[in-house]
Amino acid sequence: MKIVKFKGGLGNQLFQYSFLRALQLKYKCDNVKADFSYYTNVKNDSVRIPRILKLNVKFNLVTEHELSNFFFIKHTGNPMSLVYKSRIIFEKMLNRKYYFEMNREYRNVKKMFKYDYLDGYWQSWRYMNGIEHIIRKELTLKKDFSERTEVIIDGIKNQNAVFIGIRRGDYLSTSRNRKHFGNLNIDYYYKSIEFMKKHVENPIFYIFSNDIDWVKQNMKFDCNVIFRDDEYQTSDVEELFIMQACKHAIIVNSTFYWWGAWLINNVDKIVIAPKKWFADEKPIDIIPDSWIKM
Repeated sequence: MKIVKFKGGLGNQLFQYSFLRALQLKYKCDNVKADFSYYTNVKNDSVRIPRILKLNVKFNLVTEHELSNFFFIKHTGNPMSLVYKSRIIFEKMLNRKYYFEMNREYRNVKKMFKYDYLDGYWQSWRYMNGIEHIIRKELTLKKDFSERTEVIIDGIKNQNAVFIGIRRGDYLSTSRNRKHFGNLNIDYYYKSIEFMKKHVENPIFYIFSNDIDWVKQNMKFDCNVIFRDDEYQTSDVEELFIMQACKHAIIVNSTFYWWGAWLINNVDKIVIAPKKWFADEKPIDIIPDSWIKM
Protein backbone atom coordinates (compact mmCIF):
# COMPACT_ATOMS: atom_id res chain seq x y z
CA MET A 1 0.00 0.00 0.00
CA LYS A 2 1.09 3.55 -0.78
CA ILE A 3 -0.31 6.61 0.95
CA VAL A 4 -0.47 10.15 -0.46
CA LYS A 5 -0.81 12.95 2.08
CA PHE A 6 -3.30 15.73 1.33
CA LYS A 7 -2.66 19.19 2.78
CA GLY A 8 -3.29 22.84 2.00
CA GLY A 9 -6.14 24.48 0.11
CA LEU A 10 -8.06 23.37 -2.97
CA GLY A 11 -5.27 24.13 -5.46
CA ASN A 12 -2.79 22.00 -3.51
CA GLN A 13 -5.34 19.22 -3.10
CA LEU A 14 -5.84 19.05 -6.87
CA PHE A 15 -2.10 18.59 -7.44
CA GLN A 16 -1.95 15.89 -4.76
CA TYR A 17 -4.94 14.13 -6.30
CA SER A 18 -3.35 14.24 -9.76
CA PHE A 19 -0.18 12.72 -8.33
CA LEU A 20 -2.21 9.97 -6.64
CA ARG A 21 -3.99 9.21 -9.93
CA ALA A 22 -0.65 9.17 -11.76
CA LEU A 23 0.56 6.48 -9.34
CA GLN A 24 -2.54 4.43 -10.11
CA LEU A 25 -2.87 4.97 -13.86
CA LYS A 26 0.67 5.53 -15.14
CA TYR A 27 2.68 3.47 -12.68
CA LYS A 28 0.11 0.73 -11.99
CA CYS A 29 0.14 1.07 -8.20
CA ASP A 30 -3.10 -0.72 -7.36
CA ASN A 31 -3.37 0.04 -3.67
CA VAL A 32 -2.95 3.80 -3.22
CA LYS A 33 -4.86 5.62 -0.48
CA ALA A 34 -5.35 9.26 0.47
CA ASP A 35 -4.51 10.56 3.94
CA PHE A 36 -6.73 13.48 5.03
CA SER A 37 -5.61 13.46 8.68
CA TYR A 38 -3.97 16.88 8.20
CA TYR A 39 -7.45 18.43 8.14
CA THR A 40 -8.48 17.07 11.53
CA ASN A 41 -6.12 19.68 12.98
CA VAL A 42 -7.43 22.63 10.94
CA LYS A 43 -11.16 22.23 11.49
CA ASN A 44 -11.62 25.96 12.11
CA ASP A 45 -9.84 26.92 8.90
CA SER A 46 -12.72 27.06 6.41
CA VAL A 47 -10.34 27.82 3.53
CA ARG A 48 -8.37 24.60 3.89
CA ILE A 49 -10.99 21.94 4.51
CA PRO A 50 -10.90 19.24 1.79
CA ARG A 51 -13.04 20.92 -0.87
CA ILE A 52 -11.84 18.32 -3.35
CA LEU A 53 -14.44 15.93 -1.94
CA LYS A 54 -17.08 17.98 -3.80
CA LEU A 55 -15.63 16.71 -7.08
CA ASN A 56 -15.92 13.36 -8.88
CA VAL A 57 -12.60 12.18 -7.52
CA LYS A 58 -11.69 8.52 -7.16
CA PHE A 59 -9.67 7.27 -4.22
CA ASN A 60 -9.90 5.36 -0.97
CA LEU A 61 -9.10 7.00 2.35
CA VAL A 62 -6.52 5.44 4.62
CA THR A 63 -7.88 4.47 8.05
CA GLU A 64 -6.60 5.69 11.41
CA HIS A 65 -5.62 2.12 12.22
CA GLU A 66 -3.54 1.83 9.05
CA LEU A 67 -1.80 5.13 9.84
CA SER A 68 -1.12 4.14 13.44
CA ASN A 69 0.67 1.04 12.19
CA PHE A 70 2.79 3.11 9.85
CA PHE A 71 3.87 6.24 11.74
CA PHE A 72 6.56 6.22 14.40
CA ILE A 73 5.34 9.55 15.80
CA LYS A 74 1.75 10.71 16.18
CA HIS A 75 1.10 13.62 13.78
CA THR A 76 -1.19 15.81 15.87
CA GLY A 77 -1.43 19.52 16.58
CA ASN A 78 -1.59 22.63 14.42
CA PRO A 79 0.15 21.86 11.08
CA MET A 80 1.56 25.40 11.07
CA SER A 81 3.20 25.02 14.49
CA LEU A 82 6.87 24.25 15.11
CA VAL A 83 5.88 21.22 17.20
CA TYR A 84 3.98 19.66 14.30
CA LYS A 85 6.76 20.43 11.83
CA SER A 86 9.39 18.95 14.15
CA ARG A 87 7.35 15.74 14.33
CA ILE A 88 7.40 15.55 10.53
CA ILE A 89 11.18 16.06 10.52
CA PHE A 90 11.71 13.29 13.08
CA GLU A 91 9.35 10.99 11.15
CA LYS A 92 11.41 11.53 8.03
CA MET A 93 14.63 10.79 9.95
CA LEU A 94 13.33 7.67 11.69
CA ASN A 95 10.99 6.17 9.11
CA ARG A 96 12.72 4.95 5.95
CA LYS A 97 9.36 4.39 4.27
CA TYR A 98 8.40 8.06 4.67
CA TYR A 99 9.19 10.39 1.76
CA PHE A 100 9.09 14.15 2.32
CA GLU A 101 9.33 16.41 -0.75
CA MET A 102 12.12 18.91 -0.04
CA ASN A 103 11.45 21.16 -3.04
CA ARG A 104 8.84 21.46 -5.78
CA GLU A 105 10.80 20.13 -8.76
CA TYR A 106 9.44 17.24 -10.83
CA ARG A 107 10.76 13.87 -9.69
CA ASN A 108 11.20 10.47 -11.24
CA VAL A 109 8.28 8.65 -9.67
CA LYS A 110 9.85 5.22 -10.08
CA LYS A 111 12.68 6.26 -7.77
CA MET A 112 10.09 6.85 -5.04
CA PHE A 113 8.64 3.35 -5.21
CA LYS A 114 10.72 2.28 -2.21
CA TYR A 115 8.67 4.67 -0.05
CA ASP A 116 5.18 3.90 1.20
CA TYR A 117 4.15 7.32 2.53
CA LEU A 118 4.47 10.29 0.15
CA ASP A 119 4.28 13.76 1.72
CA GLY A 120 4.53 16.60 -0.78
CA TYR A 121 2.77 19.11 -3.00
CA TRP A 122 3.70 17.56 -6.38
CA GLN A 123 3.24 20.86 -8.20
CA SER A 124 4.28 19.83 -11.69
CA TRP A 125 2.15 19.39 -14.79
CA ARG A 126 4.50 16.60 -15.86
CA TYR A 127 2.96 14.12 -13.41
CA MET A 128 -0.24 14.36 -15.48
CA ASN A 129 1.37 13.72 -18.86
CA GLY A 130 -0.73 11.16 -20.72
CA ILE A 131 -3.65 11.18 -18.27
CA GLU A 132 -4.84 14.79 -18.69
CA HIS A 133 -8.15 13.69 -20.23
CA ILE A 134 -8.90 11.50 -17.21
CA ILE A 135 -8.00 14.21 -14.70
CA ARG A 136 -10.22 16.74 -16.52
CA LYS A 137 -13.13 14.31 -16.53
CA GLU A 138 -12.82 13.60 -12.81
CA LEU A 139 -12.36 17.23 -11.75
CA THR A 140 -16.03 18.01 -12.20
CA LEU A 141 -18.69 18.78 -9.61
CA LYS A 142 -20.66 15.91 -8.09
CA LYS A 143 -23.74 18.14 -7.97
CA ASP A 144 -25.12 20.56 -10.53
CA PHE A 145 -23.92 24.14 -10.42
CA SER A 146 -26.09 26.60 -8.54
CA GLU A 147 -28.53 28.48 -10.77
CA ARG A 148 -26.50 31.64 -10.21
CA THR A 149 -23.29 30.00 -11.40
CA GLU A 150 -25.01 28.46 -14.44
CA VAL A 151 -26.12 31.92 -15.58
CA ILE A 152 -22.60 33.34 -15.13
CA ILE A 153 -20.95 30.46 -17.01
CA ASP A 154 -23.46 30.63 -19.88
CA GLY A 155 -22.70 34.34 -20.26
CA ILE A 156 -18.93 33.85 -20.18
CA LYS A 157 -19.02 31.14 -22.85
CA ASN A 158 -20.39 33.67 -25.34
CA GLN A 159 -17.53 36.12 -24.73
CA ASN A 160 -13.80 36.30 -25.32
CA ALA A 161 -13.36 36.12 -21.58
CA VAL A 162 -9.97 36.39 -19.88
CA PHE A 163 -9.76 35.79 -16.15
CA ILE A 164 -7.17 37.57 -14.03
CA GLY A 165 -6.23 36.01 -10.69
CA ILE A 166 -4.84 38.48 -8.14
CA ARG A 167 -3.91 37.02 -4.76
CA ARG A 168 -2.93 39.07 -1.74
CA GLY A 169 -4.33 38.39 1.75
CA ASP A 170 -2.50 35.37 3.16
CA TYR A 171 0.48 35.94 0.84
CA LEU A 172 1.21 39.20 2.66
CA SER A 173 0.02 38.24 6.15
CA THR A 174 3.45 37.26 7.56
CA SER A 175 7.06 38.15 6.81
CA ARG A 176 7.71 34.47 6.01
CA ASN A 177 4.93 34.42 3.42
CA ARG A 178 6.10 37.70 1.89
CA LYS A 179 9.63 36.35 1.59
CA HIS A 180 8.45 33.09 0.02
CA PHE A 181 5.58 34.15 -2.25
CA GLY A 182 6.53 37.78 -2.84
CA ASN A 183 4.12 40.39 -4.15
CA LEU A 184 3.83 40.77 -7.91
CA ASN A 185 4.31 44.30 -9.21
CA ILE A 186 1.16 45.87 -10.67
CA ASP A 187 3.06 46.31 -13.93
CA TYR A 188 2.96 42.53 -14.39
CA TYR A 189 -0.82 42.69 -14.73
CA TYR A 190 -0.78 45.78 -16.95
CA LYS A 191 1.76 44.22 -19.35
CA SER A 192 -0.21 40.97 -19.42
CA ILE A 193 -3.46 42.82 -20.15
CA GLU A 194 -1.81 44.72 -23.01
CA PHE A 195 -0.57 41.42 -24.45
CA MET A 196 -4.08 39.96 -24.30
CA LYS A 197 -5.58 43.05 -25.94
CA LYS A 198 -3.19 42.61 -28.87
CA HIS A 199 -3.90 38.91 -29.31
CA VAL A 200 -7.56 38.49 -28.29
CA GLU A 201 -10.42 40.19 -30.12
CA ASN A 202 -12.70 42.26 -27.86
CA PRO A 203 -11.56 40.67 -24.59
CA ILE A 204 -13.57 40.99 -21.40
CA PHE A 205 -11.48 40.65 -18.24
CA TYR A 206 -12.93 38.94 -15.17
CA ILE A 207 -11.05 39.90 -12.01
CA PHE A 208 -10.78 37.26 -9.27
CA SER A 209 -9.07 38.17 -5.99
CA ASN A 210 -9.07 37.47 -2.26
CA ASP A 211 -8.71 41.25 -1.78
CA ILE A 212 -10.99 42.73 -4.42
CA ASP A 213 -11.34 46.05 -2.56
CA TRP A 214 -7.58 46.61 -2.80
CA VAL A 215 -7.71 45.87 -6.53
CA LYS A 216 -10.49 48.42 -7.07
CA GLN A 217 -8.67 51.09 -5.08
CA ASN A 218 -5.15 50.57 -6.43
CA MET A 219 -5.42 49.32 -10.01
CA LYS A 220 -6.64 51.21 -13.07
CA PHE A 221 -8.03 49.33 -16.05
CA ASP A 222 -8.47 50.78 -19.54
CA CYS A 223 -10.41 47.75 -20.72
CA ASN A 224 -13.72 46.00 -20.21
CA VAL A 225 -13.56 44.64 -16.65
CA ILE A 226 -15.96 42.67 -14.46
CA PHE A 227 -15.05 42.26 -10.79
CA ARG A 228 -15.88 38.96 -9.11
CA ASP A 229 -16.78 40.67 -5.84
CA ASP A 230 -19.21 39.78 -3.04
CA GLU A 231 -22.21 40.65 -5.18
CA TYR A 232 -21.38 37.90 -7.66
CA GLN A 233 -19.16 35.52 -5.70
CA THR A 234 -20.00 31.84 -5.24
CA SER A 235 -18.16 29.02 -3.43
CA ASP A 236 -14.47 28.63 -4.23
CA VAL A 237 -15.20 25.33 -6.01
CA GLU A 238 -17.73 26.99 -8.31
CA GLU A 239 -15.39 29.96 -8.80
CA LEU A 240 -12.87 27.46 -10.17
CA PHE A 241 -15.32 26.40 -12.87
CA ILE A 242 -16.24 29.99 -13.68
CA MET A 243 -12.54 30.52 -14.40
CA GLN A 244 -12.54 27.34 -16.49
CA ALA A 245 -15.36 28.78 -18.63
CA CYS A 246 -13.08 31.63 -19.73
CA LYS A 247 -11.00 31.31 -22.91
CA HIS A 248 -7.72 32.77 -21.58
CA ALA A 249 -6.04 33.56 -18.27
CA ILE A 250 -3.56 35.81 -16.46
CA ILE A 251 -2.54 34.21 -13.19
CA VAL A 252 -0.56 35.02 -10.09
CA ASN A 253 1.68 32.46 -8.35
CA SER A 254 -1.29 30.62 -6.88
CA THR A 255 -2.18 26.96 -7.35
CA PHE A 256 -5.90 27.85 -7.22
CA TYR A 257 -5.61 30.16 -10.22
CA TRP A 258 -3.19 27.72 -11.87
CA TRP A 259 -5.92 25.10 -11.90
CA GLY A 260 -8.49 27.59 -13.18
CA ALA A 261 -6.16 28.20 -16.16
CA TRP A 262 -5.18 24.54 -16.68
CA LEU A 263 -8.82 23.43 -16.78
CA ILE A 264 -9.72 25.86 -19.60
CA ASN A 265 -10.77 23.70 -22.55
CA ASN A 266 -9.95 26.21 -25.30
CA VAL A 267 -7.21 24.64 -27.46
CA ASP A 268 -6.04 28.13 -28.48
CA LYS A 269 -5.96 29.48 -24.95
CA ILE A 270 -3.33 32.00 -23.91
CA VAL A 271 -2.16 31.69 -20.32
CA ILE A 272 0.27 34.19 -18.83
CA ALA A 273 2.08 33.29 -15.60
CA PRO A 274 4.85 34.94 -13.55
CA LYS A 275 8.40 34.25 -14.72
CA LYS A 276 9.41 33.79 -11.06
CA TRP A 277 6.92 31.59 -9.22
CA PHE A 278 8.52 31.96 -5.78
CA ALA A 279 10.15 35.18 -4.58
CA ASP A 280 12.85 33.17 -2.79
CA GLU A 281 13.61 31.47 -6.14
CA LYS A 282 13.10 27.94 -4.84
CA PRO A 283 13.04 25.60 -7.86
CA ILE A 284 9.65 24.52 -9.15
CA ASP A 285 8.39 22.94 -12.36
CA ILE A 286 4.81 24.18 -12.38
CA ILE A 287 4.38 26.21 -15.59
CA PRO A 288 3.59 24.18 -18.74
CA ASP A 289 5.74 24.82 -21.80
CA SER A 290 2.82 26.27 -23.76
CA TRP A 291 2.18 29.04 -21.22
CA ILE A 292 3.79 32.46 -21.48
CA LYS A 293 6.12 33.54 -18.68
CA MET A 294 6.14 37.27 -18.07
